[in-house]
Amino acid sequence: MESWITKRIRAIALRRVAVWTLVLIGGLLLATSDRRYLANFLRGPYPMVRADLDSIADAELTPRYFARVKGERAIDTGIRQYTVHTQNGVETDRNESGAYRALVLGKRFLIVRDAGLTESDMAEGKLVPRDAGLDAQLFDSKEMLSLKANFYPFYLDSGSFRRPGYVVIIIAILFLALFAWQVIPAWRALRDPENHPLAARIAKWGDLLGIAVAAEREFDNPMLKAGGGWRLGDTYLIRSRFFSFDLLRLRDLIWGYKKVTKHSVNFIPTGKTYQAILHCYGGNAAVPAKEARVNEVLQFAQQRAPWAVFGFSDQLAKIWSKEQVEFLKQVEVRRQEWQAKQH
Repeated sequence: MESWITKRIRAIALRRVAVWTLVLIGGLLLATSDRRYLANFLRGPYPMVRADLDSIADAELTPRYFARVKGERAIDTGIRQYTVHTQNGVETDRNESGAYRALVLGKRFLIVRDAGLTESDMAEGKLVPRDAGLDAQLFDSKEMLSLKANFYPFYLDSGSFRRPGYVVIIIAILFLALFAWQVIPAWRALRDPENHPLAARIAKWGDLLGIAVAAEREFDNPMLKAGGGWRLGDTYLIRSRFFSFDLLRLRDLIWGYKKVTKHSVNFIPTGKTYQAILHCYGGNAAVPAKEARVNEVLQFAQQRAPWAVFGFSDQLAKIWSKEQVEFLKQVEVRRQEWQAKQH
């Protein structure tokens, strides 16, 4: 028969596996939703001649829009694109970010946007509908306006077509690593909750089934509740949330103190948050609550582990981080002294 603790561990593991699997499925659907881009990413760029370009009615709908085009020659249109930098609405700098040339294909012209000026008669990139702003600059004279029908209603943007795909691939790899990091341990816990690190740690305390019965009773009838899903009983400190479960013994408490975090926006104070930090053998608890409840949690813990160190100072923090073995020895001395007084 499974104990309450192993049931909790299994339930948390099941939630983790289910949610992360749903996120993975959603991510795959999102990443493959633009099938037109995916096909062009994998198979393009497609070599296109004038006949191919003539057959395109809408650049936003054509299946093949990642193109490589070679013209008879290239003509500089003289049109430039600039990036303007401003501060408080005043222009501070500008730099050229694009140049437009026209590839000649018989009597027709294909406009190409490049990051900088180039005279090459070859271009590679995605086909994009021309916008009104570009048309206004391109056909700004009667002579150019008379030739408008000879220009394709789209242009070729030579910016990196595959870069967004590579970014998605990198994000996917990072997500898969995160997925494995989260799901593999959860899957193991789902299959064998008794070998979970928490169950293994609790097993060292003695009768796991008896501990589980007592912990469940204290969880259902806590003597004190605080933020972050923490509940305090006479013996145990229990945290149960949607994705996490933890169990600590108050008798294992080593050091407790109040942590105050000040918050500000643009150096203007906006308030403070409080936590009761409880360091125990086997784990730590950061219990968020209002200041009064944090004080109550620390007082409650001190009553049940009077040998533990309470309060914070830079010196204690230094000893804890650099001489923790000595810190633990001193706490054990305090515990023995306290137990001797009880007898």
